[in-house]
Amino acid sequence: MRSFASFLVLVAVTLIGYASGFTTPNVPSPAFSTSLRMGLFDALGKAFSNEEYSAPPEGVKATARHILVKTTEEADEIIERLQGGATFASLASQFSTCPSGSSGGSLGSFSPGTMVAEFDKVIFSPETNLGEVVGPVQTQFGYHLIVVDKRTGI
Repeated sequence: MRSFASFLVLVAVTLIGYASGFTTPNVPSPAFSTSLRMGLFDALGKAFSNEEYSAPPEGVKATARHILVKTTEEADEIIERLQGGATFASLASQFSTCPSGSSGGSLGSFSPGTMVAEFDKVIFSPETNLGEVVGPVQTQFGYHLIVVDKRTGI
């Protein structure tokens, strides 16, 4: 009586033989040997070639920065400072009440629906020019000055 390990070796050798087009003596060739030969290694090849199984194309996303303040007066003061030559990042660090202020107001990359509706409306509007300060935009959190750095999929 054969051991279980010997049985597994026999099965593996048989499958490899069928997949490469050879048959093992005393083992009848099953009807599915052609599909096994064509499918087993082809599927592995396709998986590693990254043609059929590649990631989906990049969807609608935006990369933006903002400065969040409590009043329109604060937003107006920041706009004046921007017009005077101050950088957006330094003003975000100095004035923003959002934790993103410590990273220059950067919100990173996000999809529609991630932020509140008023914010998304500005960010994903084709009429909002990249790199320009927009606002103040009022939300439940306060007033935002927004810069859209990048948009994809629109």
